[in-house]
Amino acid sequence: MDEDPSVSINAIKRSYTIVDEICDRDRAGATELADALGLPKSTVHNHLRTLATLGYLVEEDGTYRLGARYLHLGQKSRNSRTVFQHGRGAVEALAAQSGRYCQLAVEENGETVVIQSTQWVPDEGARPAQQTYPMRAHLHTNAPGKALLAHLPSERITAVIDRTGLDSRTELTVTDEDDLRSELETIREQGYAVDQGELVSGMLGVAAPIATERTVHGAVAAYGAGHEMREALDEGLPDLVKETADDIRADIVFDSLE
Repeated sequence: MDEDPSVSINAIKRSYTIVDEICDRDRAGATELADALGLPKSTVHNHLRTLATLGYLVEEDGTYRLGARYLHLGQKSRNSRTVFQHGRGAVEALAAQSGRYCQLAVEENGETVVIQSTQWVPDEGARPAQQTYPMRAHLHTNAPGKALLAHLPSERITAVIDRTGLDSRTELTVTDEDDLRSELETIREQGYAVDQGELVSGMLGVAAPIATERTVHGAVAAYGAGHEMREALDEGLPDLVKETADDIRADIVFDSLE
């Protein structure tokens, strides 16, 4: 792993890179991690032992897994968000009413971060998704991300594109900046964004922003697969998602007035 001039303390970056690799593998040993990351085994071992001592990793039979401390940190981060406090019940209600896999997402560092998701229940006879839906992805690749991006200030949109680029996740991902900006304008006009298999092939979704005058709090999304989702998009699902986002926004506004 090369030194990164954009990172003030590269040792911290190494620790988090090791943690991310363990997360991807569920558990791993020092040799496996050193080979995967191109780091000396002694360096990896020192990071592993330090993280285990601090309670962030757990060692079992010579391998390491994430500790429950990350669960507590994640819950604290999610539960402290105003949009989650006001939106979790509404997202569950949307899932029950629509029968879709629903999400509550926010923007962090130019990415879509899903902070709540419901179990996706496909229509009878449909096969569930073969891939786990990503909990973090670039904004331009998915419906909630595009809904969020469309309602950010113009200079922030430019900064996000410059930072993350417009890489493709599937052959349908929008990777041309002019095309993306045109779509963002359409999203602002119609009040919702659509993902036609741009993040996960075969998964279609619709999302609406939760935005007050000065703040883009998050986005609500509903996803499904196959022809039944295309029918749902034509049969009022976008309006249902927008109504849910509007209800959450209203709760946030009313709460701020108290």
